[in-house]
Amino acid sequence: MNPDRDTGGGPPDRRAPLLVLTRNFPPVIGGIERVVREAVRALEPSFGVTVIGPRGGRSEKGDFHYREVSPEPASWFLAASLLRAASSAQRLRPAWVLAGSGIMAPAACLAARRAGVPAWAFVHGLDVTTRHPLYQSVFVPALRRLDGVLANSRATAEAAQRLGAGQGNIECIHPGVDLPAGPSGEERIRFRHVHGLPADARILLFVGRLTSRKGLLPFIERALGPVVAGEPRAHLVVVGATPVHALGRGAQSRSRLEQCARRHGLDGRVHFVGALTGGFLSEAYHAADVHVFPVLDRPWDLEGFGLVALEAAAHGLPTVAFATGGIPDAVSVPESGQLTPPGDYAGFVRAILDILSRPAGTGSGAARRFAAAHSWARFRERILALAEAQARPR
Repeated sequence: MNPDRDTGGGPPDRRAPLLVLTRNFPPVIGGIERVVREAVRALEPSFGVTVIGPRGGRSEKGDFHYREVSPEPASWFLAASLLRAASSAQRLRPAWVLAGSGIMAPAACLAARRAGVPAWAFVHGLDVTTRHPLYQSVFVPALRRLDGVLANSRATAEAAQRLGAGQGNIECIHPGVDLPAGPSGEERIRFRHVHGLPADARILLFVGRLTSRKGLLPFIERALGPVVAGEPRAHLVVVGATPVHALGRGAQSRSRLEQCARRHGLDGRVHFVGALTGGFLSEAYHAADVHVFPVLDRPWDLEGFGLVALEAAAHGLPTVAFATGGIPDAVSVPESGQLTPPGDYAGFVRAILDILSRPAGTGSGAARRFAAAHSWARFRERILALAEAQARPR
């Protein structure tokens, strides 16, 4: 990656400059971080990309400039990134400005106005549904002033339309997924051994940040016991951690979840393995028998898409989820899993037991075909096409 610099030697970059503003970028791992990183990856071959983002992103490899801002406290990050965006727009004269989420909309509007170019932003569920008074008074007006927004699902697009985001100019572009190699029997055996699971365990896999919206606590309270009663070999493996920098996170601690499991007689049935990435996460998907995604139905706290369901499908793993928010865009019934009405825990349990009653790997081919139609390559093609259509020559 090119270092952050105002001047430097070597031949000038003849590519039109673009400015990307984000609070979500690797090495932090999550759906938004992946979306922004893939957008930068799509743009960097054709444009001179400068990213203003949180400290640590400089370590990411790529042909782009990176300007770091301390992510905490949030008020400092937002103020500092606003100033950085204004100065960078004045110096670079970007052809287009792209914000990684709704909270960067004010900075995007300011930078675009300085440069006289269009400004767009990704919006991810909570960006267009949160009711926080400060967000409503500062960030929503900026979202409405944008030239357009990129919604991650039909549900997010509908919410953005009701909000008036992007002056009604809304594109729906789903996140993508990589298609890994097929599973091996060794992975299933190794994962169970490493994490202290019985060799014959039927694994229910939860992947996500430990927030109240993800619904893990009520799932343990209301569904895990009946699943174990119907399938005594069932164990729940939790991949994820309590978020640190997320706004409006409604965090839940591991200790509280463990106490919930003990209270319901499920001690030893819930296994926390922390956040996993790369091959370790892929091994978890391959080792599991069903992916559970019990997101709560909250109109003010929308699950924008549900990238983990698409990742599970890419590994041939079926998902059982509540049909809320953008999740129906990420789960194809019956190819990649089952959807039940929000709050229908009895139906959720039946769907899990139905999948567990089949031999491991049943239907994996259909799930992988669904995932293959939603690749990151396709996502990058659409982002690049939009940038080429929006970018204004210097």
